[in-house]
Amino acid sequence: MSDRIAVYGTLLPGAAAWHLLSPLVVGPPEPTWLPGALYDTANGYPALKLDADSRVPAQVFRLRDPDRALPVLDEYEGPEYERRRIRLDGQPCWVYVWLGPVSGMRPLPDGWSHQGRGS
Repeated sequence: MSDRIAVYGTLLPGAAAWHLLSPLVVGPPEPTWLPGALYDTANGYPALKLDADSRVPAQVFRLRDPDRALPVLDEYEGPEYERRRIRLDGQPCWVYVWLGPVSGMRPLPDGWSHQGRGS
């Protein structure tokens, strides 16, 4: 099991759900890039699709207690996302991946900007 999680949307510092993640992590975030593409769901949160052809800016945090934190985050993310373990910088890391289609969603090539977003 990994104690690292990569976030790219509403769980980022200052975003709508940062209050949920902040008590579950220790130390400062590490900036990184996820292999994939990000899309605007138009519902106040982004959708990540993993692929090798593009990159998404993200931040990696260390979970204080993964056994306690991951069920909380799984519940927050809900059935639209699946938690997957990937390798970032040679180390295992959790990330939530969008399960649904992205057709019709606006691509976010520069990442998620939570400024002025709801939810």
